[in-house]
Amino acid sequence: MSEQRGTPRGTHRAPTGRSALGTGARPASGMGAVLQESEFSAADAIGGWRGAIESVAPTLLFVVLFMATRSIAIAAIAAVAACAIAVIVRLAQRQSVSSAVGGLLGVGIGAVWAVRSGSGTDFYLPGILTNAATLAIVLISILARRPLVGFIAALFDPRVADWAEDPDARRTYTRATWLLVALYGAKTLAQSVLFLAGAVAALGVVKLAMGLPLFALVVWIIWSMHRALLHRRAAAGETELSPAG
Repeated sequence: MSEQRGTPRGTHRAPTGRSALGTGARPASGMGAVLQESEFSAADAIGGWRGAIESVAPTLLFVVLFMATRSIAIAAIAAVAACAIAVIVRLAQRQSVSSAVGGLLGVGIGAVWAVRSGSGTDFYLPGILTNAATLAIVLISILARRPLVGFIAALFDPRVADWAEDPDARRTYTRATWLLVALYGAKTLAQSVLFLAGAVAALGVVKLAMGLPLFALVVWIIWSMHRALLHRRAAAGETELSPAG
């Protein structure tokens, strides 16, 4: 991705504010939001505590109710209901429902597959397929020499808008993207093995354990690599370490 037109690399300045983008374009949460910050926020990394609860609740309900009742239908209905409630509450509060609707869609498909097949492991199949697709995307971005983390960083932090022309930045974001390969590769492998083994409860536990906590850890490492790059560029006089005051 090329540097912003009319802004020399050595004189690029970030806008005023807590993040590099200021208040107008800053995402509420996720990796993009975290990469803008001078201090790491686990809450931002996992989509905020409300988003974390909405993400964990369906799987947790499915595992607990399946172990307690051995009924796929009861567990699946409860999981779908949790997602539906999240969508309704967000609509009532006039908040964005994109992530909640996405969760409802994935859980709903998994619930239908599980009930129709009579196999509780099918509830997790959409998530496994999503992990596999994400793994493929991040691998392709590395093979194409356009690592995904570089695009994310440049999209939300204009201080590294010229990353594709900077060998140090390309190396940094390539290594950072390999961390995503490791994350989604491990999740896909572990969950696929348990899926084939028919371990319904164990699959749910592993999905929760390798979900938000592991993702937050990987994002923290990526954030640290990004900050180290900014320090090196600031020392070389190529960019400012902190937003301009």
